[in-house]
Amino acid sequence: MEIIKLNSICLINKFEKHNFYKKNLLNIFNLEKNFIKKKDEYYSDNIQKLDWNNSSDFNRDWVKLIIKDLQLYFESCLKILNFEKVIINDIWFQQYGLNGTHGWHTHGFNYTGVYYVDFKKNYAKTELINPIDNKKIIINAEEGDIIIFPSFIIHRSALQKLNETKTIISFNLTFNDISKEYLKKINDIALYY
Repeated sequence: MEIIKLNSICLINKFEKHNFYKKNLLNIFNLEKNFIKKKDEYYSDNIQKLDWNNSSDFNRDWVKLIIKDLQLYFESCLKILNFEKVIINDIWFQQYGLNGTHGWHTHGFNYTGVYYVDFKKNYAKTELINPIDNKKIIINAEEGDIIIFPSFIIHRSALQKLNETKTIISFNLTFNDISKEYLKKINDIALYY
């Protein structure tokens, strides 16, 4: 079997509305009763609190609070990724305590990512596996950052060694409808080859 190596990208940028939302989100997550704790031997998961089981329910209070601004943020990524539309398919929060981890896994749809809601400097980082050389890429995100990457990329949240709570929001996205400008560009390039 021949292997053809393709490059891809991971986007990382500040969510401008982070300071506006952080306190309210953390208050809601701390009061949240409809959550599960996930401990899974196969994936090495040890997640203190999450609402992944309701990830397609956009009527949760915290989702209604932030969804419009997250949609605008994801739309700001369209031009870079050469698409016209983005759909948020799933969204959920996760909290990790001491020894918390989310083992190597992938997601559905075509992009996924993480919004770092409560994330101090020494918290466990997100790690990706580069499918070209199988090397680990450690994402040096900061609180308030959002990262987006193709959902087939194997990734994890490394072991949380501090006895503090790390809080993230994760999401699955569908970017679709290739932008007209990009279609023209690649069609023009194709004429020369």
